[in-house]
Amino acid sequence: MQIEQRIIAPGSEVSNGEPVFTCENVNIHYGKFQAIHDMTIDLPKNRITALIGPSGCGKSTFLRSLNRMNDFIDTFKISGKLLLDGEDIYSPEVDPVEIRLRVGMVFQSPNPFPKSIFDNIALGPRINGYKGNISELVEEALRKSYLWDEVKDKLQQSAYSLSGGQQQRLCIARAIAMQPEVLLMDEPTASLDPNATKKIEELILELKSSYSIIIVTHNMQQAARIGDFTAFFYQGKLIEYDSTFKIYTNPGQKLTEDYITGRFG
Repeated sequence: MQIEQRIIAPGSEVSNGEPVFTCENVNIHYGKFQAIHDMTIDLPKNRITALIGPSGCGKSTFLRSLNRMNDFIDTFKISGKLLLDGEDIYSPEVDPVEIRLRVGMVFQSPNPFPKSIFDNIALGPRINGYKGNISELVEEALRKSYLWDEVKDKLQQSAYSLSGGQQQRLCIARAIAMQPEVLLMDEPTASLDPNATKKIEELILELKSSYSIIIVTHNMQQAARIGDFTAFFYQGKLIEYDSTFKIYTNPGQKLTEDYITGRFG
């Protein structure tokens, strides 16, 4: 199959916003396998960018490159430029730990620590030398994650006592408490029921006023509901990137149309 690519045109809605990430000719390898090919994309500030595409197309690999999570894989290699607020995050002078503080991550399945609800939020800031009022920070993070009213009277109970949806919102609160600029989300509702998914989506929409959000999703309806912009990946390449409305109503590539209408994937 011949793959056509449509890189966003200058002057379009995507290119008009200030980018939080600028990626230029990014290539990612795991050993001899190339997972990402010549990725060039700007990800805008204070917007929700949805990454879609079939399994194995490079979405999660690309997402994890944005906060250097792939560094933990021995065979990982990256080339090109990946800039956060104009700074190359793979420069030898850059501390990857600092990048992970600035770029928070929420995973597919809720992964609370085996600690109390309170300590799940407080642990990270304490380790990183937070000097403010830790109780106020915990409350603020839980309020921002729409969880405070549900847990305020049981903060010392185990995080495992919460439902799956509550645990995922706790993990979002944990990320928020680190005061990042960006939130990365790798299929954050994949293991949740429809009601919990709805709450997470409402939360994500609220959070974009404070954070730039990049989310991987296999749920086409979810991308349409919450994404300001959508990037379609296929076989490690960026095929099309535009406003979500444009992608879903008038895609520029037949491959994109075939994917979002369910003809494959």
